[in-house]
Amino acid sequence: MNRIFISFLLAVLFFSANTAFSQDKKTITTSFWVGGVCEMCKARIERAVDVKGVRNANYDLEHHTLEITYVPSKISIEKIHVLLNEAGHDTSVSKSTDEKYDSINSCCHYRELHENH
Repeated sequence: MNRIFISFLLAVLFFSANTAFSQDKKTITTSFWVGGVCEMCKARIERAVDVKGVRNANYDLEHHTLEITYVPSKISIEKIHVLLNEAGHDTSVSKSTDEKYDSINSCCHYRELHENH
């Protein structure tokens, strides 16, 4: 009887741990527009989202899009947009404050070039 109980308990613990681990591994990959004009912008954008919960981020300077893979149980897409705005970059859903935008290098000012976003 003791062996059966211990086997059952180990099976439950294994299943619970495996399920919790699997949930953390679920990721979402998406892409969206982020304002930027140069390699310094690319580095700043990618650095801004180099946080817990983001598995990969790659900014495409030619198309002004960020492809990002993240774990939604660790970070939300809304928080990712906020991080980019705090770094001085507008996104397809939110705008950086003028103060944050003005704090980036003047050669990185992209708003004049991307008026339609």
